[in-house]
Formats: sequence, C-alpha cells, structure tokens
Amino acid sequence: MPTEAPVLEVQDLSLRFKGAPANIVDGLSFAVRPGETLCIVGESGCGKSVTALSLMGLLPRGVARVMSGTATFAGQDLLALPERALADLRGDRISMIFQEPMTSLNPSYRIGDQISEIVLRHRPVNRVQARARALEMLERVKIPAASSRLDDYPHELSGGMRQRVMIAMALANDPVLLIADEPTTALDVTIQAQIIDLIEDLQKESGTALIMITHDLGVVAEIADRVCVMYAGRAVEEGPVAAIFDDPQHPYTIGLMSSVPSVGPRSGRLATIGGMVPAIDNMPSGCRFTPRCPFAGTGCETTPALVELGPSHRAACHYAPLERAFAEAAG
Repeated sequence: MPTEAPVLEVQDLSLRFKGAPANIVDGLSFAVRPGETLCIVGESGCGKSVTALSLMGLLPRGVARVMSGTATFAGQDLLALPERALADLRGDRISMIFQEPMTSLNPSYRIGDQISEIVLRHRPVNRVQARARALEMLERVKIPAASSRLDDYPHELSGGMRQRVMIAMALANDPVLLIADEPTTALDVTIQAQIIDLIEDLQKESGTALIMITHDLGVVAEIADRVCVMYAGRAVEEGPVAAIFDDPQHPYTIGLMSSVPSVGPRSGRLATIGGMVPAIDNMPSGCRFTPRCPFAGTGCETTPALVELGPSHRAACHYAPLERAFAEAAG
C-alpha cells in the first residue's frame, strides 16, 4: 500500500446545481496516493461522475457551484484555479478517460491528429515529434498495425479500439493522476476485461495514481487498493478493498455486495435494494439512505458521521459496527 503524501486530497467537497434545493455532492472527502487505485462506487445518480468533472474543471461554472471544500493537487486547490491554469493541467498532469469514446473523440479528425494535439499543447515538440509520440502511444495500448491506424477516423474503429485511443490520449503526457469514469460501460464483457487489464498494466508501468469510477464490483475487487462507496452525493463507507469486501459496515454497501451474481450454486433470487436513489429535489433529511434501509430506526433523521471502525475503514451509519448493534438488539 502506498505511503507517500497524496497526489490528490479532497476535503469536504460540496457541489450544488443552480436552483437545486440540496447539494448533489455533499461533504465528500478522499485522497489518492502515487501508484494507488481508488475506486469510487455507487449507483447511477450518486454523484460519482459529477465529482470527477468538478475536479477536472469541466462543469459549467454558471450551473454548478462549489459550496465548500478543497481539492489539493501539487499544493494548489483545483476548485479555486482559474480556467487557464486548469487547462494547463488537463491532459498533462491530470488526465481523464471518459465513459463513451464515440462522443469524446472528435469525429472530424484522424485519431493520430487528436493524440498529437494533446502532446503539442503541453510539450515543447514539433508536429513530427508529436506524431511519433502518438504512434508510440497507440503501440503501448496494443492497437494492431498502429502505424496504419494513425490516419483512421474514430468511426473506422471498433468500440474497444476507440477506448484504447482514449487511453492513449489520456496517458500521452505521462500524467501523475488519471481519472477513469466508467471506461468499460459501453463495451462487451470480453473487451471490458482487456481494457481493465490494459489500464492496470499501464498504471503499474508509470506509477500513476488512478481514480476509477464504476458500479462494477468485479472491477473493484480486481484493481482497487481503496474503495469509497457513495450514495446520494455522500461517502457512506470507505476503506481498504479487503475490509470493504470482507466486512462491509454500511447497509448500502451490504446491499450492493448482495446483489452481485455469483458463479457458484445459488438458492433463491438475488438480493435487491428496494427503491431508487432520491432525486436532487427530494433528498431525505438526515441519512439519505433511510427510505431504502432495512435497518432504519430512531436517530436516522440526523446525518451520521463517518466513524472509524478499523484501520482506515470508516462508515457513516448510526448502527455501525453492525455486529454490535445486532447483538445489543438481540440482547
């Protein structure tokens, strides 16, 4: 486990959309260190992608407002930087792999030119050198016959190849922080596994810190060092991946784990979490998971704090640790 100072440290981040009655992200804190993989997990609508876009400065400033918090990267608060300074960081020291490459790649430009553009923007090179770097990156992400693909347009590539191009673009300038937002959602299962393996291999080669946003607990189990479980804009549990999988302590985390299909024999139906993530204009007071929680009771109308349950393992539940609460109830 990495022990160096964090590459990125987010403290008490709260975001609100214009006209919304509640924060879409509320009091979120996490850190990621060199070479570490932090997976941010949760259902759609929990605020994962909004968090990533805010760190990259890609939310429209007239629509999304930072209510509180800091995001410290290399001694600078990303949330307070002017647009020009953020543009200098994006694609250079911080990069992002987006969910759908067909909408992220420009359909009017050849892929070699799109990778070259990023290199030219941030490195003192000429066009010949930038094109050579683009070819090198296509080879690193294992695109077959890379030299003949440089002049292809995005529509001439398969979904898996387009995602490899997105990875090549993200890593072209050797970033120290890589954010991957559901990078395999639009791909079939076989290609998903290849892309995850590729990201993991390239991260190990470079020592890049990785924030992986996903709802796929299989991916989390394979690549995560640490896990942050989000629900309705808040972190409800966080800790080392082994602690989260072996001893989940928030009812939402338990529900996510129980709803994952297993390869072995199973009796009965898969568990489900009733209801859905609340809309921004209908956020419950106190614990936001209360309407869906099977353990909800007295006290849940107040917001629970993240409490330490073990080494670097915290959960935001009034009844945590759950074993103690169940024992007391039984007694």
